[in-house]
Amino acid sequence: MKKTIDVPAVRDGLWMDTDITYAQVPGWLGNTTRDLKLTVIRHFQTGDDKRYPVIFWFAGGGWMDTDNNVHLPDLVDLAHAGYIVVGVEYRDSNKVQFPGQLEDAKAAVRYLRANADRFQADPDRFVAMGESAGGHLASMLGVTNGHKEFDRGAHLDVSSAVQAAVPFYGVVDPLSAKQGSATNDFDFVYRNLLGAEPEAAPELDRAANPLTYIDQNTVPFLIFHGTEDKVVPVQDSERLYDELTEKHVPADLYVLKGAEHMDVKFLQPQVFKIIEDFLAEHLK
Repeated sequence: MKKTIDVPAVRDGLWMDTDITYAQVPGWLGNTTRDLKLTVIRHFQTGDDKRYPVIFWFAGGGWMDTDNNVHLPDLVDLAHAGYIVVGVEYRDSNKVQFPGQLEDAKAAVRYLRANADRFQADPDRFVAMGESAGGHLASMLGVTNGHKEFDRGAHLDVSSAVQAAVPFYGVVDPLSAKQGSATNDFDFVYRNLLGAEPEAAPELDRAANPLTYIDQNTVPFLIFHGTEDKVVPVQDSERLYDELTEKHVPADLYVLKGAEHMDVKFLQPQVFKIIEDFLAEHLK
């Protein structure tokens, strides 16, 4: 069979840059230096001044293990919808305690903003998105614009601010997440993150709680959580939503019926359409 067909170009082609070093941090027992990496899914160059909004993705793993590439195949839909998607490696709690993870996240944002021309990125439309422990990072980025105490490393001449936050079943208050979980299998992750049990260290717990920082600089939030989450209680996302709306921060909360922690339901086209619509409304 031989056919000649006319194929219209209805979407961009995509490149994927891997192993981009965005920061160097202390390595083995503080005696060496190690790289932190990004993977960037970006669009074919257009030869003009077209810019794309950026979604920074922070994978979960209980702050115990991270893989910045693990969900990128699922997020290609968002790249085809017109976004640059950046998978961010951040240090786990075996290497650094909080706020090291937030410092890494902000360093990644600064790197992309400093290199916006290289990636055709729009530096005024940056989105923090993540799941579970990565959802906690997304929330922390969304509430700490202007908090210079978390800016460490290179590119300090540019801002680490984001313009929207999209946490998926993210940890909010480490203490309430630990106490409200339906299982105690993961209680140790909060001690590892903070360096102490959250109930025994209220100041450390407060410092790692996004609710602490909600103010006039807090960005719009789109929150997802499942009704059957046994790891991070849905009540924590409901409390985050309530606190945001009480302080007049634009926020939407979608509770997915029957969804468990890290459920495939969160990766469906219906969810991505909600994300696209929310970002279209709030990224002006």
